[in-house]
Amino acid sequence: MIVYFSQMFQAVQALAQVYEKTGGVFVSSRASTLATVGKTYPEIQRKRFSKRFPRFFPGNAAMRDAEVIVTGSPYGRLLRPFSAKKCMVFHGTYMFLTPEAIEKNAHFDLLCVTGPRMQSMISRHPDITLNCVHTGYLPFAEYPDCDDLLREQKHLALGLEPQKKTILYTPSRKSIGSLGLLAEELIQETPKHYNLIIRPHPSQSLNARIGDSLDFFKLNRLCRSRGNTLLDRAGNKLSDLLSVVDLIISDANSPAEESLFYDLPQLFIETDLHSREKVFELGNKCGIHKDDLEGIMRLYSCGETFFAGDDKLGDAIERSIGDECVYSNARKEYFEWVFGSRDRMAPERVASAIRSLL
Repeated sequence: MIVYFSQMFQAVQALAQVYEKTGGVFVSSRASTLATVGKTYPEIQRKRFSKRFPRFFPGNAAMRDAEVIVTGSPYGRLLRPFSAKKCMVFHGTYMFLTPEAIEKNAHFDLLCVTGPRMQSMISRHPDITLNCVHTGYLPFAEYPDCDDLLREQKHLALGLEPQKKTILYTPSRKSIGSLGLLAEELIQETPKHYNLIIRPHPSQSLNARIGDSLDFFKLNRLCRSRGNTLLDRAGNKLSDLLSVVDLIISDANSPAEESLFYDLPQLFIETDLHSREKVFELGNKCGIHKDDLEGIMRLYSCGETFFAGDDKLGDAIERSIGDECVYSNARKEYFEWVFGSRDRMAPERVASAIRSLL
């Protein structure tokens, strides 16, 4: 039996693509993750896991009986008691695959590498023994081709006007993300001839604390007041949203990199907490090789930049959409460096690699 394990919903998109090819069961210790999986991927069999009461939860029994456990995060201590072979399919694009992160993944029997950048980062540490196979980026398997009819249908399903261009805002997690600084301004300053989708980081949406819930209530009210504006708390697949939008506004994160599959124009938000200078400083501190770090910084050359708190956010949006062709070559080169080919075959490659462990 193959078990797919994750506490975080962020990893589910990748795991679901492989589950479709192999079957098995999805296990999580978080009720919120299991509930969201049930809504987003109802075909997936789900079981609850408990660290405190392992004898009474079916997810624990599934982990004990598994031949292979597939996951999207290291979970070294949690996985150690189980005899199954362990396989890692990285969730997100893993922009910062630091030496420490590579070491934490050394306990896996198999690591599925998403593209040239990841392979380069891993190859710089030959002293760490890893069994790697190049598979490609799993979420791309469910990235749809979207013609005009499908685009119209999806806009109507989202409650947006199909004849308007659409902007998607995907801030990073709460500790470094721009949501609290920018969301209200974005709703107020985005020109009315655009649809707007605000998609907070899944960890903030699905595990909202009281303060987050109050903030989301306020944002929802502003969205309704503006019209043609959606606050999406992981209610839709990111792939479906990216397939119909015309601009992505982000904190230069994984969704921004993924969106290059569709060659989407970019507008990067910089704040005191997260800017290109902060990214560069963090990369140096974490021991990222200088060539890899220089490559990561090229993401900012793929679009316009807006510093939170500056005037004329609306102008930056118009400029980003109007100048989309200016950055086309930079987007293409960056995509190829991170992901390699633009294909949807990663699930087949991962499934084949997993079967080799059985």
